[in-house]
Amino acid sequence: MPSIRDALKSLQNWSRRRRFREGKLLSQFIAKDVRRDILIVSTARIDEGIISGRVRTTNVLYASRNLVAPAALEPARELHIDTMWQWTGQDWGGLPDGTSIAEHYGEQPSGRPPAGGTFDDG
Repeated sequence: MPSIRDALKSLQNWSRRRRFREGKLLSQFIAKDVRRDILIVSTARIDEGIISGRVRTTNVLYASRNLVAPAALEPARELHIDTMWQWTGQDWGGLPDGTSIAEHYGEQPSGRPPAGGTFDDG
């Protein structure tokens, strides 16, 4: 006879298979101004609590003001379902690499001239 623990594990696995489907894009705020998107690539190990996915972490305040370039999805990697939404940064995020926009102030993205200016030829 199945135990209660087995029944709960079976229910948890059913719920995970329903929520995490291949090709689905999950999105959740992980800080007040930081959103994480996860594109599910594979659910082969979902019963172990692991999925394969491509992650993009975006500071929505910076993105809305065009202070950072739109981030692309990272290459696929294994993600533990229990920890994929954890944020170790500040309550008010920052950039995905853990730095602040103030640390990058004055840097120009390659291929773009300074605001209101042009590139010098020499």
